[in-house]
Amino acid sequence: MHIFAVGQRVRIVGHWEFTDGIVGTISLPEAFQLDLAEVGEWQGHRRIVRGPHGSIVFYYVRFDQPADDGSGDGPYAGAEIEGKCLAPVFT
Repeated sequence: MHIFAVGQRVRIVGHWEFTDGIVGTISLPEAFQLDLAEVGEWQGHRRIVRGPHGSIVFYYVRFDQPADDGSGDGPYAGAEIEGKCLAPVFT
């Protein structure tokens, strides 16, 4: 799996809730996100949680354009997205 850095440009691919092709930037989590997470889940700009088949790595992506999720909620300025659903954007 690719490890993304803060400031890196990414696009969503194969996410269960957000549309493929949404582009954004890897960002540090907001204070409220840190408050909502379990202690130790956020490690810098990555949130790591235990899944049924090992660790799941999430990144906070600030979207270029606000986007709705699959249930029609939003628009959101950004979201936590699983690393496996992100691809680097090369300019």
